[in-house]
Amino acid sequence: MTRRTSWLAALAGASVAALALSSCSATPEGSSSGATANLASQVQADQKTDVATVQKSLGTPTAKSGVKLCYVTRTLANEFWGFERDGFESEAKKLGVQYQTYAVNDESSITEQLDKAQSALNQGCSAILASPISATALDTVFKAALAKGVPAIVLNDAKGTVPGVVYVGPDAETIGQTAADYIAKQLPNGGKVAQIEGDPGSSNALNRGKGFKEGLAKHPNLNLVASQTAKWDTNQAQTIANAMLTANPDIKAFYSQNDGMGLGVQAAIDAKGLTGKVMLVGTDGIPQAKKQIAAGTYTATVSERPTTEGATGVDTALWLLAGKQVPAWVDVPAFVVDKQNVSQYMTGMP
Repeated sequence: MTRRTSWLAALAGASVAALALSSCSATPEGSSSGATANLASQVQADQKTDVATVQKSLGTPTAKSGVKLCYVTRTLANEFWGFERDGFESEAKKLGVQYQTYAVNDESSITEQLDKAQSALNQGCSAILASPISATALDTVFKAALAKGVPAIVLNDAKGTVPGVVYVGPDAETIGQTAADYIAKQLPNGGKVAQIEGDPGSSNALNRGKGFKEGLAKHPNLNLVASQTAKWDTNQAQTIANAMLTANPDIKAFYSQNDGMGLGVQAAIDAKGLTGKVMLVGTDGIPQAKKQIAAGTYTATVSERPTTEGATGVDTALWLLAGKQVPAWVDVPAFVVDKQNVSQYMTGMP
């Protein structure tokens, strides 16, 4: 799904000066439609570029005195978001930038997250970074931030459509397709497969599911016999997977849209005495899933890079505050972790 972009073509054919400081400067003190236009002009709409290319082109950012970056994340009960936060805070510390993180109680706390995002903006943050629970829930805050000349950056989930907002993260559809392709490779004779979905209001869940089904369409010998939401919950995933295996005892593989639910699916597989007989491919690459992969009880995970995303969000905010041009999508690609390479990624998340 990843495509070569016109931004990359321009990079190859133009001088580095094309990425130099723009004539307009984004300052948090501004409060006008002009400020929105200035930031929008720095964000290269419809451009998707690999994070390594962006970093090489724009270099290590610097911050003026008094800059404060704010990250509005999701629940830290999910360790994935803890790694996203760690990447954000570590990079801010390294670059000598003030920072503050705002977390919510659970994955359904949409109103709480909106309140915290509004609070962050009202407290004078120089840039707003967020991982929205739903695709449009924080759009009003993003628009208000841009109107003040405050950059807005989405980390990992809910890539939106507000002009001027930068998305830093992977292609969720590609993640789903990668899972389908991996299962197809491991099951050359095909068979029945099932999917455990995340929250239906989540952009990641919708796009991973879309990508997975598109991937399965390329492999007609794989038959999707069940697909149901467990709302990112481990216990719900175990219950649902157990019911799916009861209804279809010949399921050959599961795709779980995150590893938290995947752990529940694995528990259901174990309880049925099917460990090692039913494949399980998860998403995220959390440490507990990788431990099970190493132990041979969990097949693979399409691992994301939350620490890299969090750090890149800081860099992106500082590049924008310095007036530099940034692609609207800084792509941080995911990759498969299985028994072949899990020893390289046993601790933490990249």
